[in-house]
Amino acid sequence: MAPEATTEPHASSLPASIDSLRAVPDLGRYGPDDKTVDALERFQRACNYLAAAMIFLKRAPTNPKTNLQKSDVKSRLLGHWGTCPGLALVFAHTNQIIRESGERFMVVTGPGHGAPGVLAALYLEGSIERMYPDYARTPAGFSRFIKSFSWPGGFPSHVNAETPGQIHEGGELGYALSVSYGSVMDMPDMITVCIVGDGESETGPTATAWHAHKYIDWAESGAVLPILHVNGFKISERTIPGTMDDRETVALYTGLGYQCCIVEYGDLNNPTAKHDTQLQKDLYAAMHWAVAEIRKIQKAARSGKPIDKPRPPMVVLRSPKGWTGPLKLDGNPLVNSFRSHQVPLPKAATDDEQFSMLQDWLAAYHPESLWDFDAKDSIIRPDVCDVVPESDKLKLGLVKETWRGHQALDLPDEWADYGGAKDLKDETSPMLATGKYLTEVIRRNPKRFRIFSPDELASNKLNGVFDVTHRNFQWDPETAHKGGRVVEMLSEHTLQGYMQGYALTGRYSVFPSYEAFLSIVDTLIIQFAKFIKVAKETNWHGPIPSLTYIETSTLWRQEHNGYSHQQPGLVGTLLHLPRNIVRVYMPPDANTAVSTMGHCLRSTGYVNLIVGSKTPGPNYLSTEEADAHCIAGASVWKRFSTDEGRDPDVVLACAGVEVTAEVVHAANALKKDAPNLRVRVVNVTDLLVLSLPGAHPHALDQPAFESLFTADKPVVFNYHSYPGELASLLFGRGDSTRFTILGYLEQGTTTTPFSMLRMNEVDRYSVAAAAVKACSKKLDVQAHSLRSHYQHLKRKQEQYSEEHGTDPEELSTTVLFEQ
Repeated sequence: MAPEATTEPHASSLPASIDSLRAVPDLGRYGPDDKTVDALERFQRACNYLAAAMIFLKRAPTNPKTNLQKSDVKSRLLGHWGTCPGLALVFAHTNQIIRESGERFMVVTGPGHGAPGVLAALYLEGSIERMYPDYARTPAGFSRFIKSFSWPGGFPSHVNAETPGQIHEGGELGYALSVSYGSVMDMPDMITVCIVGDGESETGPTATAWHAHKYIDWAESGAVLPILHVNGFKISERTIPGTMDDRETVALYTGLGYQCCIVEYGDLNNPTAKHDTQLQKDLYAAMHWAVAEIRKIQKAARSGKPIDKPRPPMVVLRSPKGWTGPLKLDGNPLVNSFRSHQVPLPKAATDDEQFSMLQDWLAAYHPESLWDFDAKDSIIRPDVCDVVPESDKLKLGLVKETWRGHQALDLPDEWADYGGAKDLKDETSPMLATGKYLTEVIRRNPKRFRIFSPDELASNKLNGVFDVTHRNFQWDPETAHKGGRVVEMLSEHTLQGYMQGYALTGRYSVFPSYEAFLSIVDTLIIQFAKFIKVAKETNWHGPIPSLTYIETSTLWRQEHNGYSHQQPGLVGTLLHLPRNIVRVYMPPDANTAVSTMGHCLRSTGYVNLIVGSKTPGPNYLSTEEADAHCIAGASVWKRFSTDEGRDPDVVLACAGVEVTAEVVHAANALKKDAPNLRVRVVNVTDLLVLSLPGAHPHALDQPAFESLFTADKPVVFNYHSYPGELASLLFGRGDSTRFTILGYLEQGTTTTPFSMLRMNEVDRYSVAAAAVKACSKKLDVQAHSLRSHYQHLKRKQEQYSEEHGTDPEELSTTVLFEQ
């Protein structure tokens, strides 16, 4: 029974007017003392000095005004300065609130290109030294650290998997907010501070992710504190939020369901020490107010009287772009201008004026008050880190979930008990069987497994999971406060972000979708695969749960929706990724689908793609055979072959559900129509076993490959997706002319199921005709008449479907098992 919901004015009531929205009442009671303001300011000066030095210098000068030389400036100036001061500001205040409260926080940085600011903060707290002893906080380690940024063998110019405490790279803008919300699901004591760049906020994924709080059950999950960092400019233009006034800003975010607090830096065009101090006080108060509001909402939810539609806090932080850097260059503004976005002084190594400006810039941070260059141990003066939490467990770069968070699932020992087909004569939906298995996974793992689905779970026949769980939409009174494991939202972008945040903090999930629409997030899947690759190469990073995607409602069964829904392109995208990261499975029936799902949920460090069908279909393999087949990745199907596949004249191979059925039908037809032709049927369920040896961990060596496909006999390969993908995998496997590859030819419309197969020449008649053509010498005078016969049958089917609007009953996919 769901707890009784209540309404609390502090969290759910709208203000009486827009004019009352600009500031949150009673912020003054959260104000810091002068000692705290000084500590916050020192930490930021140190961060900003380090960030600027990393962008420009090969070493750390003891005095920038006297012993910095042009030769100390890097030849290639890479990095982004403009956002770094704002990042340092947020890191400082997050550290301070952790130190005061003893509570656990993470920080997700949307402006991932602001890596110098992030790395500087992590260096000061000691996380960099913990993970990279060469960059110790000694004078020598300090100089090595500064040089390492954007230097061969050092840190890259963007935040990535090598950055301690970071779970979002930011290379694909727009996903920081959804990743943050995914990170706090099922972590009730965690707050993730999400810095959303104002340029990033212009993206579609960010626009949709502002609704993510409506999917957070405050009783079971943590919270996200979004900080929209408005510094006003992108690379060469203003940002949309940078042009919005207070009324417009607050109206927008109030409408999205937040309590909005605006914190801004006095006169953005006239930086002064007075403005600096007031900004510290205002942000300190705003963040403490925000945490207090979060705790109120959580307390209500966890006391059994959750607030109906709670309105979580957010902060709009306006600070000058490039703040604390040089004000002008050649008469043009740098601070509060797009000109500070990347490298404000691009000719510092060669131009006297710019070099002098760099000296003044670094000296303005008073490095003598920050660093002790004569120290034998720590170069950092003690009071610089007064805001840093004392416990390693609370430091932002060492939060366990960000690098050692993996939680293995409790999975059934016998997957066949939860959805495998027992009788091979019974047609079963692979997705229906998979849903039964996932139901048991949810039952065993109520707090570390979720399904993220774009509103298609029932359509994709996985809705059996609702026997043990609910949807998790908190703004729907029927599903709110019920601890649902299924998040359905019509935004693949937001679901992808949730999934990444959930996985990168140690938990498992699956993402089922119509095949045609998973490509919407293919660029972010690429980014995630790259993150995993780097994490595996980083010796301190622990295992990361795999992301598992289920492509169903595939192109071959989208004949009712039409051409736009007939698109299998994600497979090809994944084949271009690092092969040791990618797994592509095409289980041909229910038993192999469930076995494959169990395998994927045990795996770490991969992007798994399962291409399956929701339509009831034949069961080719018993549970024991399915396990053996999935372990091998490919095998000869003896019961559908001539003489159990021995000494074949032709190999009929297949990968994919619907095309496999057509191969089996073609084999049966050939055994009847050409009894002297010896046919071997081979099914491939693990697509990447076809890779050349060494190209993938699962790749077949040549003897194993030839044991399936022979060394010299013709092979007709019926493939689920684009033929070129398969050709690229088979390239280098001997004589390529012996392979005839059939696949999707971009021929489609609203038509009948068999017509889709026929139009793309992957139907049983096309497969049989291709086999006859490949074996024309063996069949001799029979070859032409047989091919003509199959062409005639195809034409008859076409005529029948055009006349009746359906397929002939005899073209059922039911397989005739040979005795």
